[in-house]
Amino acid sequence: MLDFVPIQYYTDTYFHIILLVILVTFLHTQSFSGFTKTTFIFNKTATLFLFWFTLLYMGLRPISYVFGDMGTYNKAFKIYANGGFTGLKGDVGFYTMMKLVSYFQSAPLFFFIVDVLYLVPLYIAVKKWFPQYYFFAFLILLASFSFWAYGTNGLRNGIATSFMLLAFSYANSNKKITYVLLALSFSFHSSMILLITAYFLTTIIKNSKIYFLAWFTSIFLSLSMGTFWESLFMSLGFGEEDKLQDYFGKKELYENSFSSTGFRWDFLIYSSIAVIIAYYFIIIKKINDKHYRQLTNIYLTVNAFWILVIRASFSNRFAYLSWFMMGIIIIYPFLHKLYWKNQFSIIGIIIISYFSFTYIMNIFL
Repeated sequence: MLDFVPIQYYTDTYFHIILLVILVTFLHTQSFSGFTKTTFIFNKTATLFLFWFTLLYMGLRPISYVFGDMGTYNKAFKIYANGGFTGLKGDVGFYTMMKLVSYFQSAPLFFFIVDVLYLVPLYIAVKKWFPQYYFFAFLILLASFSFWAYGTNGLRNGIATSFMLLAFSYANSNKKITYVLLALSFSFHSSMILLITAYFLTTIIKNSKIYFLAWFTSIFLSLSMGTFWESLFMSLGFGEEDKLQDYFGKKELYENSFSSTGFRWDFLIYSSIAVIIAYYFIIIKKINDKHYRQLTNIYLTVNAFWILVIRASFSNRFAYLSWFMMGIIIIYPFLHKLYWKNQFSIIGIIIISYFSFTYIMNIFL
């Protein structure tokens, strides 16, 4: 384990290092065009550094409640390692993986494998989407607001959404692989049913204007009928206490960005960044990339669902179901087609601007 970094500074150190990577990337995009040998070398070299740094730093972190549910997962792992059974139901993919690793009696190995499963699908997905410029997509995913939290705290959700993103990357080339990955994603966290439903919905209803309208409508419905939607979805089973906490007791209290409830205008504005950019490219620029349109439609569907329950204490669980896609929704058009002569420099501006929210919320607020 990496115990030379004081535990109280461990998370902040990650964000400081990502900031340095982004600053270097920003200078690179301002100094070179997007079609040089230097750019392609930077893409490969920077991606390898970013991948291995994140995997080792996140995967070899000390086992501690400082990282939220990590301590609780450690309790479950020890029961498995000692030959016991937790009695947990559902999320069979995750707990099967936990049981298999427990035969090695090594909790550090378990958490390292968790982060391998979290990072590798993202790496494969961005290489598939953007063969020459995958670094910028990989960086913006790792610079996302919830990326660190779901690699260190919400482990099941994190792995599940990574498999989900990988499934989406195969949607246009191999449906069989897509369906297998969708099922695998669901096996790691049952909340993925919302994204799977959105995926199949968007294969039937493809008009993006409908989804943009539904997203805007959800804001007014939430403002006027917020408690109704929360009660409705809770009656259907959404937002129930996490099974892990039911069996092992609530984790120690720790500060997080969702500690206050109510209509979170700050998070709505954050979500709208992807909506505004997608609206510009799809509606105004009339981008004809069917895959990007479907990704946007999925994002709008799931994010609208979260807006309806935005006041609820469990709304962070649904916010992440769309936020993990934000980076791709934002960067995708810029890496697929040339719209402006200075587009490469714009990419650097977008990434540093996008990370600003993450850095401010995690370091200062």
